[in-house]
Amino acid sequence: MGKRISFIVCLLLGICCFGMTGFAADEPDEQVELWIHTWGEDGKQVEGTQGLTFDVYDVTQWRNKREGDEKEDIEYLRNTHATKEKMQKFIQDEGFKKWNDSELGVDGSGNVSFDVPRYQAGKDAAYLILASGETGKYHMTPIILYLPQKHPETDEEAKRLLIYGKYQDISKPPILSSSEPEPTSEPEPSESSSEPLMAETPKPSDQSFTERMAKKFPATNDTVQNYTILGMLFVLVGLIGIRKMQKKTKGEKR
Repeated sequence: MGKRISFIVCLLLGICCFGMTGFAADEPDEQVELWIHTWGEDGKQVEGTQGLTFDVYDVTQWRNKREGDEKEDIEYLRNTHATKEKMQKFIQDEGFKKWNDSELGVDGSGNVSFDVPRYQAGKDAAYLILASGETGKYHMTPIILYLPQKHPETDEEAKRLLIYGKYQDISKPPILSSSEPEPTSEPEPSESSSEPLMAETPKPSDQSFTERMAKKFPATNDTVQNYTILGMLFVLVGLIGIRKMQKKTKGEKR
């Protein structure tokens, strides 16, 4: 009888440890979904951007090496590597690894979506996203994304981010800024080169878009709740079994 009780206890401990190990193993593989919207705020396609494709570079090590503020790093990149040619040279000099293996192209509505790892080598990930394929005078400015990003109202970490493309008119010299401008509504493409490109949560006007995303993706805490409930059930069943065996053993001794 003692062996049976020991077996049940070991089984319960094994199940609990397996659950905790599985949950811990999931954390480094956590993903953040990015939606990049390339059309203007008026819902129209920006001239010459119908064939946009994107490359994503892991800049996590560069971020950790600088140990700076996100806004300062973004301002530095925008001011010192203001053109795509300079940014490409910066990527080559730093030896950044391209994250995507396949081409990331926009769909018929000017959107592209993909998942990126929340962590890189156990560190908060950072990404540099470059667009290419523009055929007109408007070129999309680089996207610099530092994770985590917090929801502005709830301060909770966002798992899905909507990024609005910003453009610069390459027929004009790039505008350099010494300080971060105040956020404003999205301007016309020809005026947006001075705006910082930040990851944003969906705007109220995109309610239908966010509703579709909410239906498509489960809440991130579902897994935690499922592990908790499952573990409690296993423990409860095990305790009931042990008590019954103890009562049976006492009855046999009498």
